Amino acid sequence: MNQRYIHWFEAKQLDRVTNFSSRIEVLKLADRIGAPARYYCTFKYSKKTFGMDNQIEYLGRFKNRYLRTISFHFSVFWRSLLIAGTKGNTIIVNPDLIINVLPAVFVSKFLGKSNKFIVDIRTTPTDPESFQSDMEMFHRKFKYAVKFFDGFSFITPFMQKYVMGRYRKKINAINWSSGVNIDLFRLNDVSSIETGEEFKVFYHGGISLSRGSLDLIKACERLHREGLSISLKQVGVVVDEAIIKYIEENKIGNWCKILPPVPLEEIPSLIESCDLPVLPFPNFMAWRVSSPIKLMEYLAMGKKVLAPKIEAFTDVFANNDHLVFYYENTDVENVASLEGAIRKIIKGRLLETHSPCDARDFVSKNYTWKKQAERFISFCRAI
Repeated sequence: MNQRYIHWFEAKQLDRVTNFSSRIEVLKLADRIGAPARYYCTFKYSKKTFGMDNQIEYLGRFKNRYLRTISFHFSVFWRSLLIAGTKGNTIIVNPDLIINVLPAVFVSKFLGKSNKFIVDIRTTPTDPESFQSDMEMFHRKFKYAVKFFDGFSFITPFMQKYVMGRYRKKINAINWSSGVNIDLFRLNDVSSIETGEEFKVFYHGGISLSRGSLDLIKACERLHREGLSISLKQVGVVVDEAIIKYIEENKIGNWCKILPPVPLEEIPSLIESCDLPVLPFPNFMAWRVSSPIKLMEYLAMGKKVLAPKIEAFTDVFANNDHLVFYYENTDVENVASLEGAIRKIIKGRLLETHSPCDARDFVSKNYTWKKQAERFISFCRAI
């Protein structure tokens, strides 16, 4: 296997997102196995390095966000050109930076430096209203990568199938999904449904209309009005203020809580204290091709998850349906589907037969960050 220096460029505000684990866990493993790697990104508020000052470098030096964005993209262009002038590098970019790095591809080939270029696709556009036009813009950049880049990594096999559906060229690709830090997310759970307390529903991550966050609130609200003892807690970045407004206008804040993001180390205890983690994503392509980190974290904590019956989840569980509650959602009425599924779980006391160890064993064998990072790094070094 060739020893290559990995340079990973991504147009991501690392201090703002909740899915930073997929980056820092890869960098941690790279450091442990002697695979030199450096990650370049941008920020919104502050330059967090998560204890990896020598591996994370922030590009874009201005406080003004517009100037910072412009300087970031220019820095990616210039830095990748400098790297392309040396040999033995693997340069990784997300789709937003393909054009920035394309000159470096040509320079590397012209100078015969044998550098390798990879596009890592972790997500597609996520706005339902502009999805089609956004995907056309995505492909206007991506087509150059298909023609000139050396390799591709996708978060799920279904994403690879969907993105590559319009291209005939055979590509060198790997799938590496989300994972979990199995040492941080430790099993120590007693379900409150057995003690007669209120039924606690939970979600953490991006809180938005497109992710079904308001649908989940409305579903729980209907059950609460029926007289069921139920509470809902969502933790994360609020993307759409309409969600906060709905809670305030309907005066349901006594049982429906929205909490700001917390450090990753605090997430396990929040999961542990809930009865049912719910992934309320609508049946929308961006979520069908996804691989939510939170799913792996819920499983590691021994929880049985309520999730829509879409590829992002069916492809994970395959023949292990006993670890998940599926609900059939449609484009028309996600609220009713969530409501019916949660009601069935509560009234049928369906959690009482769930084995927490089964969920943890499943994710430990298949979806730790160590396993996923090893796959990705091995691909980057061997391409």
